[in-house]
Amino acid sequence: MREAPGPRVSPEPASYRERAEELRRILQVQGCLGLLLIDFSELGRVERSYPSGAFANLLTASRDLLMELGGDGVRATDILAINDKGDTFLVFLSPKRYEGAMRISDLSSASARVEDHLNRRLAELASPCLQGGHQVAVGFSLVFENPLVKPERLVSRLVDEAGESVRAHRRERELQERRCLQEVLLEDKLATLFQPVFELQGRAILGYEALTRGPSGTTYHMPLRLFEMASAADLVFELYRKCRRRALTASRSLPRDAVLFVNVVPSAMHDPEFQGPALLRFLGALDLEPGRIVLEITEKYAIENYTMFAESLEEFTKAGFRIAVDDVGAGYSGLEKIAHLNPHYLKIDRELIKDIDSSYIRREMTRALKGFADRIGSTIIAEGIERETELRALMDLGIDYGQGFLLGRPAATALSPLPPGASLARP
Repeated sequence: MREAPGPRVSPEPASYRERAEELRRILQVQGCLGLLLIDFSELGRVERSYPSGAFANLLTASRDLLMELGGDGVRATDILAINDKGDTFLVFLSPKRYEGAMRISDLSSASARVEDHLNRRLAELASPCLQGGHQVAVGFSLVFENPLVKPERLVSRLVDEAGESVRAHRRERELQERRCLQEVLLEDKLATLFQPVFELQGRAILGYEALTRGPSGTTYHMPLRLFEMASAADLVFELYRKCRRRALTASRSLPRDAVLFVNVVPSAMHDPEFQGPALLRFLGALDLEPGRIVLEITEKYAIENYTMFAESLEEFTKAGFRIAVDDVGAGYSGLEKIAHLNPHYLKIDRELIKDIDSSYIRREMTRALKGFADRIGSTIIAEGIERETELRALMDLGIDYGQGFLLGRPAATALSPLPPGASLARP
């Protein structure tokens, strides 16, 4: 008969040290003790970035998700406890769990099932606190009963070895993800899409922002995950170089009067192939003029690497390139520093545009940014426009340009021109 789902728990799991007597009995009865260690420590960054209680709420949600397994990894006769820091669940496996002897392969299979379930279900929560994949890592270990060693020392060894199992697992996963990304770069599995930037008061397309996608059907198809992997694997420079090459090459299919927005990172400024004669030769082979290209940098990079940007961007503007500062309004830097970069365009962060039609504060902030842009000779581009009412609010504020799903989704080819009198909103 199958056991009832869920482990034996109190409303709040106790420290494993408080379950010492139960664990000692299992060691005596079974002759060994197995452990699944569920490490939530990577969620700890939530405490540094979100209001108090967010991390505790995530742990509570994770515990509830653990209970969903209902026997397929965690069972009623198991003992659930926490470590001393409170960021790790410990599932001590009971003697009734297996028919016959416990096997290492059983522990390995159970840990894989629990890890897959928790990460998949956490991703489904779509919490703003959770970014990227593999929030949870699960390790396992086993100790034998030894009358020459105190049971509490055996249990402590069990927990330590399971922790080492998690660390080794994370290292192997990071190495595997690095290899996957290297394969993407080697085999050129990236795709370049173009999202149009519209003149809001009219119907003209100013240009297109080049966007990158990873291989379709993979966990890193979307750019957030792709660039997270690159950062973790120390391959940001290599990924951006590949993206930039692809974007410039693919832009030959765009109308000749369309501006091309290309995202750049600080390290690109020191890339020999992205400087001086080498860059101009590359563009010449593609029949691209520097005046058609807008180098798009983020507000965050503009402040963290201000000196480097200010010096490097001046050389690019002298060569005819234009500059856009992205994510304006996201809260990173002051407007004075942005002004010193002499940007041609200021791209307002999508979080400021969202629901701008119903938010007085967001409208006034956008109005202030519009006034600032006018004073420094820049042009505003509103990002992330998804609703007609947002579009109308921006037009009422006199915003010049915009992009977003309402106007046009990223695509491999350029949009056809809009007929006279047509709405900017695309089906």
